[in-house]
Amino acid sequence: MLAAARAAIVVVATWLALTVLLVLLESLLPGPSPHGTPSSTAVMLWLLALLLVPPVTCVALRRWISAGRAGSADQPLPPAPYAGAEQDAPQSGGPAWHATASPAPPSDAQRTIQPPRAPEDPDVWALRQARAEAERARAEAESKRAEAEKARKEEARRRSARNRRFRQTGRRY
Repeated sequence: MLAAARAAIVVVATWLALTVLLVLLESLLPGPSPHGTPSSTAVMLWLLALLLVPPVTCVALRRWISAGRAGSADQPLPPAPYAGAEQDAPQSGGPAWHATASPAPPSDAQRTIQPPRAPEDPDVWALRQARAEAERARAEAESKRAEAEKARKEEARRRSARNRRFRQTGRRY
């Protein structure tokens, strides 16, 4: 089933649920109204819910809509317990089932043959080496900058202490 069809099913089911909810809850809603007719406020809220709730339910059920099953879109469901089951007819006449937990292996026509992995391109290796060297150089420059900043702060602290001493005593050193 296509994802659009599953989304349409979600929207229609949401609308049906909201309609049933309106019918069931009309007696609980405030306001005088003849039996069987909801108030205009309830109808307006119901119409607003008809517009706003289906997108919320589609977002909540997006995995089912995209994958079409309860599992996630990335991982397939495990095979059924009798996925590779074969039926034999024993001599007694009754059927006998031989089940395996996994499906039969694909035939040679269905298999995709992958060529062996080629050795890595020397240009790619040189590019990786250049990037690694640039990263090392950047890290080294960053550590030198941090050391220079630390030295500058230490010098500013010493200068501040020296100036404070000078203001207090009036002597230079």
